[in-house]
Amino acid sequence: MQKTVTLWSFLALFFCAAFFPIAWMFGSSLYEGGSFSFVYYHDIFLTGKYAGIILRSLILASVATVFATLMGVPAGFFLAKTDFFLKNFFKVCFFIPLIIPSYTIGIAWTNILGKAGFLNQFLSHYFFLSPQSIYAFIYSIYGAAFILSMNLFPLIMIMTEYALKNIPSPLEESGLVCGTFFQVMKGVTFPLISPVIFSGMMIAFVFSLSEFGVPSLLQLNVLTTQIFTQFSAFYNEKAATALAFPLIIITIVIFLLEQFKTRSKSFEILGRSGSQVFMKYHFAWLRVSGLVFCTVLFLITIILPFCSLLISVEAFKVYRDAFALAKNGIVNSVVFGGIGASILTVVGFFLGYATEKTRWKLKEGISSFVWIFFAVPATVAGIGLIKLWNRPHGAFQFIYGTIGIILIGYIIRFAPLSSRIMANFFRQMPQSIEDAGAVTGASWFRIAGNILAPLQKHGIVATWIISFIFCIGELGATILVYPPGHETLPITLFTVMANSPENIVSALTLLLIGMTLLPVGIFFLISKYVFSQKITP
Repeated sequence: MQKTVTLWSFLALFFCAAFFPIAWMFGSSLYEGGSFSFVYYHDIFLTGKYAGIILRSLILASVATVFATLMGVPAGFFLAKTDFFLKNFFKVCFFIPLIIPSYTIGIAWTNILGKAGFLNQFLSHYFFLSPQSIYAFIYSIYGAAFILSMNLFPLIMIMTEYALKNIPSPLEESGLVCGTFFQVMKGVTFPLISPVIFSGMMIAFVFSLSEFGVPSLLQLNVLTTQIFTQFSAFYNEKAATALAFPLIIITIVIFLLEQFKTRSKSFEILGRSGSQVFMKYHFAWLRVSGLVFCTVLFLITIILPFCSLLISVEAFKVYRDAFALAKNGIVNSVVFGGIGASILTVVGFFLGYATEKTRWKLKEGISSFVWIFFAVPATVAGIGLIKLWNRPHGAFQFIYGTIGIILIGYIIRFAPLSSRIMANFFRQMPQSIEDAGAVTGASWFRIAGNILAPLQKHGIVATWIISFIFCIGELGATILVYPPGHETLPITLFTVMANSPENIVSALTLLLIGMTLLPVGIFFLISKYVFSQKITP
């Protein structure tokens, strides 16, 4: 009884925090002049008024997904199937673009390919390209897709590497007896991992479609930026809500397509973990290819962006000026991120348990319902919060005018992620351990506190760190709902980009990147120390 009440309470909390604001927002958009109306949806679906915006959004997401796949799949293959110089170094470094906010990569590349960018000058001088055409590229849909792909390729890389390590070696070895390396790749290896690659591509597509920071930075008129413009510039929240509807529909279609596609494939050939023996290729040409590919990828995704930011800053005094400008935002980011990560860890713990360890018939449906909210665009979540919580009196206004509204935004945006992380950790825990606690007559609260939480301490720490990183970099929802005096560092960075010198913007970007990477480094150090300790009976 304790378990059932507790788990359903957290599910109800998530439902109220995430689903209710969005449902309220769409419900209010169906009324105009006191009567039921589809006028805003008529403009979207029955006229060509927004066809160009929707098409640009789909092109952006499609091209970004293709770019991310072309980078992520080869990187995952080389990391899994070959042993080349600095492989582990590259593997760790390739996580950095996934961790830091995508718009920080965008700021770096606008410095590189801008009118005064050093790569712009190099390409225009030696490759006979006009500086204006290079500048126009980075501020186009394809430039935005290029930037987003650098942020998303590690996701596809990780999924590809994991899938390749789970192919039993006899399958590929027997293939090499009958054919060449390329025939084995075409006929055995890639058909086996194609469902995993497809799932990664679908996730990358949804993330690109719902991205706000990069299109806003590059001034692209896509669905997410148009939603923000309709709401913040024209104060037309109903039109903004109606524009969000295609995003939600596309996300649901992609989710259902991914479910259908993967369920129609057999995963029995793939193991549940990477512990089994898998085949590595020791061809010299393959090791050289891996080293060259990963080196080029490392230069494009990490060295060039970071060097451009460091070069732009020039002097230490700029950091001091940037810190003075954003001191309040830095403090707020750390405080809000810490509180938000703690709440998300608790919520994720119970939601992850509910979607993985219970025997409910609706368990898979609940898991899908929770996870789909991670693809809800940040601007949509922000508008939903405003529509529901912006009331002139009572408890609603008390929450709306405080940090509470930001924390609710974090729950909407990132509770699906924290619950999925914890669910993956719970999946590795045998049910017999919990059953043993129940046999002794312990209550479920004691089991959760004395057995589940200690056993999942690494999962809890990982969930907190990842939640903190996402909270630190959150922009799309927070910029719509933050009360005066509660701006975070991403909001400060967003507001000063138009009017501040490039060196100040670069310094603020580096500060944000440092705040994002620092907890990750601390986590790895702590994990290394903990795992190095011998377990004594």
